[in-house]
Amino acid sequence: MFLTPRTLSEKDCQDCLSVIQSSQNSSVETTPSPSPTPSPTPAPTPESTIDTMTVSSIQKITNKNHPIDSDYVPADLTIVNVNSNGTQYLRSEAASALVNMFEAARRDNINLYLVSGYRSYAQQLELYNTYVRTDGKALADQYDAIPGACEHQLGLAVDLSDDNRDHDIDISFETTAAYQWLLKHSYEYGYIFRFPRGKEAITGIVYNPWSFRYIGIEEAKKVYDSGLTLEEFYKVN
Repeated sequence: MFLTPRTLSEKDCQDCLSVIQSSQNSSVETTPSPSPTPSPTPAPTPESTIDTMTVSSIQKITNKNHPIDSDYVPADLTIVNVNSNGTQYLRSEAASALVNMFEAARRDNINLYLVSGYRSYAQQLELYNTYVRTDGKALADQYDAIPGACEHQLGLAVDLSDDNRDHDIDISFETTAAYQWLLKHSYEYGYIFRFPRGKEAITGIVYNPWSFRYIGIEEAKKVYDSGLTLEEFYKVN
């Protein structure tokens, strides 16, 4: 007896195809994808800490609230080879920077003059007592640091003028081209303007245009850009 072949319907074809695909899929081993290796979280870069308290630090802040010992003398004092009032000394780094600043000013036709650099405790005491005898203690305390609170003893502070010499330690220095040059460029050599106008309650010293302080080029740029005093910038009272 002969059987007549049955014609497969479309549904039968789809069912067969599904069975074949299922069989093929079950016989193939799937290789699991490897888990991605997590990237390590970078450790935060610690901020550098500026030392404003150690007496030998270039950034040491000295004022009436943070005096230094009467016997402190910087170990690296050196003669400053610039146009100056007799032989003047500064710490080595500050002296080199001052020489560079004087040379840069000269290229701009500005002739600076170093009135005063390092002063010992004894020298500051003598100067302070002279001001007290002349103007009284209350006034002397406004425009000059008491002994032990003077940054000149650190070998990092300078009193500057121009070679005219009519403006030494005088408010008239603010009218000179030398003063304007220093305001714009001193930070480039690590020096900042120390006692600006209107900051007397913070610095403890009345505004004077001749006082500049060495703190290093990198830090001087930061302080200059901030427009703050040393006490404000480093949060030292």
